[in-house]
Amino acid sequence: MTGRFGKLVIPGLLIMNLSLIAHLTGETEAAFISQKKVDAMTFSTAFVFPATIQQMEKEAGAEAAEINQLYEGYEKSDLEAALLLRERVVEHTDELYKIHSQLSHYHQQAMTNPEKFHFVIEGFTRVDKLMKEIEPEEKMTRLQSYIDRLREEVPKKEIESENQKNLSEITANSPNKGKEEEGGGSN
Repeated sequence: MTGRFGKLVIPGLLIMNLSLIAHLTGETEAAFISQKKVDAMTFSTAFVFPATIQQMEKEAGAEAAEINQLYEGYEKSDLEAALLLRERVVEHTDELYKIHSQLSHYHQQAMTNPEKFHFVIEGFTRVDKLMKEIEPEEKMTRLQSYIDRLREEVPKKEIESENQKNLSEITANSPNKGKEEEGGGSN
């Protein structure tokens, strides 16, 4: 009997307990002491984070340093080296302009709330100043002028070399004839 009694008592006590709790609590209703009207809330999101601007500044600095390093001593280069140098300078200049353009876009957006997005304005100002300091367009113009001068000199050197070669052949074949022609032309 204790076995059956135990099996009936535990579920019975559980049902009675649940019934008692349900009657005590009943339906709950919340009562508000005061009510306030909520106006429309505005959320603002950051279109760019400070870390992004800092990263772009670092990239712009690295590109500018690379342009300056490539540009140094370009006047000692031959035509082939100058052409390769120009290609690399163009690549780095393009990257620098992309960074500047993107920062310019962020700068325009930041001007709607300059106090909140001051880091964008400061970052753009630093990169803009960097662009003015290294003058990538002026450097490209000077480098292109140097390449054009080298291109003009190459045909002249080839012609001079060919003339020298022809003159040495003439002189080697008949030294007296070469002297007569030189002497005859001066009279």
